[in-house]
Amino acid sequence: MTAGTHARAASLAAGWSLLVASAPAQTAGTLDVGISTVRYDGFLPSGAVTATPALRWERPGVGISARGTYLRFESGHRSLQGDVTGSLFAPRAATRWRGELAAGVGASRYVDFASFWHAVAAARLHLLEGGRGAWISGTAGTTSYGTGPRTVAAGGAGAWLRLAQFTVQLSVNHSHIGDTTYTDLQSSARAEPGPVVLEGTLGARLWSRGGGRGSYGEASAAISLGPRTALMIGGGRYPTDPIRGSVAGRYLTLAVRVRAITPRRVAFPPPRAAPRGASADDGTSLPAARLQVLAVRGGPVRIVVHVADATRVELAGDFTDWEPLALTSTGPGEWEAVIPIVSGVHRINVRIDGTAWIVPAGTTRAPDDYGSGVGIFVVP
Repeated sequence: MTAGTHARAASLAAGWSLLVASAPAQTAGTLDVGISTVRYDGFLPSGAVTATPALRWERPGVGISARGTYLRFESGHRSLQGDVTGSLFAPRAATRWRGELAAGVGASRYVDFASFWHAVAAARLHLLEGGRGAWISGTAGTTSYGTGPRTVAAGGAGAWLRLAQFTVQLSVNHSHIGDTTYTDLQSSARAEPGPVVLEGTLGARLWSRGGGRGSYGEASAAISLGPRTALMIGGGRYPTDPIRGSVAGRYLTLAVRVRAITPRRVAFPPPRAAPRGASADDGTSLPAARLQVLAVRGGPVRIVVHVADATRVELAGDFTDWEPLALTSTGPGEWEAVIPIVSGVHRINVRIDGTAWIVPAGTTRAPDDYGSGVGIFVVP
């Protein structure tokens, strides 16, 4: 879910690693409440009241999330679903590759006659290169439809590309669940024009035995109403999911999202950026830089550094294991990198044309263990 690296002084890297280790975990929670119309394949359409709570805990390299869905249909019947997933990322290496281990458990109950559960684990290898990336993955586990456990084995690969506020992703997954076999080809896109987040998915299920066939697609819009609320609109068709026991169907939903828990900001001294003309410890002049962080929920983070008259710009932070990362020039005075960064409080410094490391404007300055400074920013 980026570009070349170079070595930094080992003493500074070790000192900043101590700061990262003491960084607090971040927790975020939302609650969606709304109405839906649902038509499962083979059933009549039905209206429903929905409630979807979600909770996420993250710190650099680790993330755990929980999500539930409650539907009460107009007939009085109910549907309950719940999942807990977690990911552990390997420390960033000197190459563009990064490993991830993930696991998830979940259960669901439909009306009063069907119960399901599953437990799966996955290993992924990510290739990161500037504003694009790719991955390969393998998944194994078990699932039950109430009759008996069935083995789960799946493999997949995909790639993503980010251009400004637009991200597109392509993937292929082949799955075996007991005696059910199918392959999904899927594309998805995400755009962020102002206070609106638009997402869409198109896919096709092919070479299926017992998992259904055909095309599917979903679209959604999240319209910000304020710092803690948003209007959610979505609809489309989704395929059968033999792992979670869901039947293919069509839906249309309208909900209000309330952010119940927001990531807690840590109190640090007020910002104090190094302006052009400031001096390093050896008396040399340092350039000025301004940081801009553009985050995509559940996706990579675009970091932009604005600086004039530079030929090379690098950053280093807890999310790079304090290994310098060279940025790509995207226009006059603008340098950027697209990096997978988990939500939470992060630390960063910037270096211009090989000069001393500085705290960029747009961050909160905090002292490190060596009497210098480090910039603090938050990924929501």
